[in-house]
Amino acid sequence: MKIRTGRGLFALLAMLTVVLVVAAVSPALAQDKSLIKEIQQRGELRVGYALADPHAIKDSATGQWKGIAVEVMEEWAKELNVKHVAVDTSWDAMIAGLQAGKYDVAAAINRRPARALVVTFSMPYMSDIGTFAMNRDKVKAKSWAELDKKGTKIAVVMGTAEDKALTRIVKAAELVRLPDQNEARMAVQSGRAAAFFDDISGNAKLAKENKAYRLIIPDPAIEVEGIAYAIRKGYPNDDLQALDIMVENFVNTGKLRAAQEKYGLPNPQDFVK
Repeated sequence: MKIRTGRGLFALLAMLTVVLVVAAVSPALAQDKSLIKEIQQRGELRVGYALADPHAIKDSATGQWKGIAVEVMEEWAKELNVKHVAVDTSWDAMIAGLQAGKYDVAAAINRRPARALVVTFSMPYMSDIGTFAMNRDKVKAKSWAELDKKGTKIAVVMGTAEDKALTRIVKAAELVRLPDQNEARMAVQSGRAAAFFDDISGNAKLAKENKAYRLIIPDPAIEVEGIAYAIRKGYPNDDLQALDIMVENFVNTGKLRAAQEKYGLPNPQDFVK
């Protein structure tokens, strides 16, 4: 009887020792996982970009990406002492590509509750307000209620926050889902769509460059979301804090304002009449 008790006690002590060792080792293993370490060991900061003027624009002549979101990541690559590598993607594949490890960071992506369940967001560097751009001579509507009519086609880029926002509230209009910003703009220009629902920055820039366009800024707003960066889940808070501070520094040192001016961001209110 004593022998059994002794053996049982020994087994219990052995199990407790294993548990304590695992508990002690697990935090250390968690600390070893670091996105920044992975980036620095590879020597590259891989960033996924999809067309979103003025945040991410691909130069047709050089094939190089440029824009506000690109400049933030170029700055971060310098801080990390690595090469900035742009990876082409599309908005409907942006999250999947990040989760698959095709890039380390997804750029210029809207912070949405559903997305926050599967990726980790940085702090936003700007806000996205959904607006409609239309040909002032062809479309006389002044509000979303006037656009949301049977027979009216509204262009959106598939898989974007704008697509999700309109899908939730549309009653009668038809949504024309297109692969990128250029296709959606061309749909309005050709008359295939009455309006294009997009980020206020992109639509304001479109209206500035083409006087035929005017904007509707919905009131109440249909969509207001922060524009930020996303990384895969599971990395320590230190990695996210480093990214947040990079974004904060870009905003607070005047680099954001300089980039907005560089890429021609106007006052959207100038184009609502």
